[in-house]
Amino acid sequence: MTGPWTSEARQLAFDQAVHEHYLAYFTRAVKQRNWSPWHDLPVEEMRARGHLLSEDTANLIEGFMGVEEFVSDYVQEGLVAFRESRTRRNLHLQWGAEEARHGVAWELLLKHSNARTETQLTEYLDKIRDSRWQPQQHAGVESPLATTIYAMIQERATFYHYQEVRARVRAEYGLPPAPTPEERQRGYEIGASEACRLVTQDELAHHSLFLHIVRSALKYFPSLTCDTLTQVFAGFSMPALRFIPKVRTYLRSVKRTNLYSEKIHEEKVHKPVLNSLGLEDQQAFEHAARCAHALPEHFDPEEVRLRRSGEWQIAAAHA
Repeated sequence: MTGPWTSEARQLAFDQAVHEHYLAYFTRAVKQRNWSPWHDLPVEEMRARGHLLSEDTANLIEGFMGVEEFVSDYVQEGLVAFRESRTRRNLHLQWGAEEARHGVAWELLLKHSNARTETQLTEYLDKIRDSRWQPQQHAGVESPLATTIYAMIQERATFYHYQEVRARVRAEYGLPPAPTPEERQRGYEIGASEACRLVTQDELAHHSLFLHIVRSALKYFPSLTCDTLTQVFAGFSMPALRFIPKVRTYLRSVKRTNLYSEKIHEEKVHKPVLNSLGLEDQQAFEHAARCAHALPEHFDPEEVRLRRSGEWQIAAAHA
């Protein structure tokens, strides 16, 4: 597109960019990450090594399962928010289908590792139905753009969580942090480590998808996107955490294992997100947010660059 860059033209260009992001994501999903928790987990190895998993590790995985099991609420709310966009609706359905297998993967890991009985798992999952997650429980998540930004951050946080638990599993199994030559040769990791790997790679792919969409929003709607980023950053918390059964047990294990804290969130989630958006740090983001409102009303998005320092650079011919 060459303009004129009205709000309608920006929206059209943004929608086209989102469609391209969706196509790239969908292609990789069905060709590279098309796995099944019922068919692709090494359950015999989980059974053989299940006794090696600590109770804290089991508690963490149980909590992850609880959060993932609210997937129907996440999908339902998303379909309402994106009802008018065929691309975003289909994107959300594909994302939801992938998220749905995560809770099952955690359930089967706990079951085959003998960390939880079938009765315990059934009782836990039954309690999930007693609560419902809604986006209104998170400050700032009040628009489709805000929902996308929230998902970008949340997927990054979940990716970090699962990566850390995979490291715990491997340590408790007596394995090195990286896959062994034997694991690389056969193409999958040992026991519960493989379940963690599969789920973690999904979460990273989801983060990348939403990150690309937010980057496009920043390109075509810089001031709105910066304002929404500010709101979501300020109110971010993990979804449905307070609704999961045995939440105190889970949080005690989080604390004992130092899985998460405000400092860890800053270093492992917030800063990497800012860096991926092209910014050095929080100070650079705040500068970019202030300056975005001063951009010319009908600037050409192709002629504007956001520098890592937070300054907006406009091509000299269009300044």
